[in-house]
Amino acid sequence: MKKLIMILAVLIAGTSLMAQKSERTNAFMYNKNGQYDKARESIDKAVIHEKTRDDAKAWMYRGIIYLNIVFSDKYDSLDTLALEKSLESFIKTKELDPNDELKQEADITPRIDAIGQQYFANAVEKFNNQSFDLAALDFKKAYNVAKIINKIDTLALLNAGLSSVRGEDFAKAIVYYGMLMEIGFDEPDLYRNMAISYRGLENNEKMLEIIKAGRLKYPEDSGLLLEEINAYLALGQGAKVVDDLKDLVAKDPENYSIFFVLGTIYGDETNAEMYNMESAIDYYEKAINLDPEYYDAIYNLGALYINESNKLQVKANDLPLTEVKAYEALTEEANVIIRKALPHLEKAHEMQPDNQETIRVLKSIYIRFKMDEKLKKMNEL
Repeated sequence: MKKLIMILAVLIAGTSLMAQKSERTNAFMYNKNGQYDKARESIDKAVIHEKTRDDAKAWMYRGIIYLNIVFSDKYDSLDTLALEKSLESFIKTKELDPNDELKQEADITPRIDAIGQQYFANAVEKFNNQSFDLAALDFKKAYNVAKIINKIDTLALLNAGLSSVRGEDFAKAIVYYGMLMEIGFDEPDLYRNMAISYRGLENNEKMLEIIKAGRLKYPEDSGLLLEEINAYLALGQGAKVVDDLKDLVAKDPENYSIFFVLGTIYGDETNAEMYNMESAIDYYEKAINLDPEYYDAIYNLGALYINESNKLQVKANDLPLTEVKAYEALTEEANVIIRKALPHLEKAHEMQPDNQETIRVLKSIYIRFKMDEKLKKMNEL
């Protein structure tokens, strides 16, 4: 009787093992027939059973089935984690068969590559939807997946950094760009985006350090030159880059933004050493000639005239009451400047009608010059 019980036990164990191998076979057949829902059920049973949970072939089938789900129009919503499960299955397969004794590597490698490409595609979609934090994560996953098959996807890592910059996760961006530097990747945008990130973190010392390193390697790169300019402007040290800006204008005379920056530097009243109204006007007008719809230049030019007219009016108002002629002369001089500002401010209002500061200034001008019809229309807004 005891011997019979032992024989029965062996038979039951054997039947159980066969049942689980049958599940693996079922999964294979369901997958072959495109029945990925049933294939998924069978293979998930196979990989958790104690008799087949260490079966490399079962894990490979699981990876294939879940990847097919990802790319299936019919079953792609079956499991939101299908891509992750496919990857973990192939990783498990490689762990169970490190020397590729089952000769499965040729089937696994291109599929892992496809997983990495899918993460990259997902990241691009999220980036385009301005979900920059999620895009950075998927770009990093694409980079990590490529490493599994001994590939270095610098583009994925570069985009992870760019996504982090766009999402203003500057600390994470610096990590990604640092990784690129460690693997020997080197191009101007790397230094430029690292500088932007350090500026975002208000680490001015590192910002200037990385710009200096980049400019030494790529002295002719206009992007790095512009970032150096932005850095000094952010530090309130625009005077240091005026010569660079003028050199850049000579190289790129159609770049209206450079003229605009020069206009802001010369039009900054807080910097008495640099302030030059005529130069500021000249640069703003050049920017507007190149781009007639350049709102910032149009608004700034109007504001520059108004600020200058205000100085004259304040000077006139401070005169003694007996100085009537001097008062009238200064007031008329202010009026001449205000009339120069008016078309620019009206254009700015047309472009951005909700700007309350522009509305306020225009109303004061219309009252000053008794432009009743325009004032009436403005009050109706």
